[in-house]
Amino acid sequence: MTQQKYNEGVIDSVTEWIMANLDQRLSIDDIALKSGYSKWYLQKLFARYHNETLARYIRKKKLVHCINDLKDSNAPIISLAVKYHFESQQSFTRSFKHVLGCTPLYCRKRQLDDETKQAMRESNDPCVLCRQAGFDATERAKEIVTPLARNDRFLPRISCVMR
Repeated sequence: MTQQKYNEGVIDSVTEWIMANLDQRLSIDDIALKSGYSKWYLQKLFARYHNETLARYIRKKKLVHCINDLKDSNAPIISLAVKYHFESQQSFTRSFKHVLGCTPLYCRKRQLDDETKQAMRESNDPCVLCRQAGFDATERAKEIVTPLARNDRFLPRISCVMR
């Protein structure tokens, strides 16, 4: 097995472990220890493989996973912030808005039909589906584009932008 394929296997297993443990406090030090790589080398490999930093990937996945909790429960937003290990409701809301483009309260209030909710659970970018389902006829006619990458590497958020 070549070194590159071995590294891909390790990154795949780290990614699977992260996805299985999104409701845990995930530190880069713990993930590096689990992978057997140094913190620095793991972050370099991860960024090369996923085209985003490990910390940004974890934050984005936690927030995307949180969308289902927002839509399917009436749990207070502060309890979701605690569940996903954000420091405060303010930091949770700020991260949510930066990554997903809207506040948690706005996301919760947007009502969707059952078919769209199911598609959101299976999607890597649920915000696009949510926004398309919530648009009226004039908004649907507008072009939806994803934000441009900064430095041709990292996307600033996964939400869509109206033109």
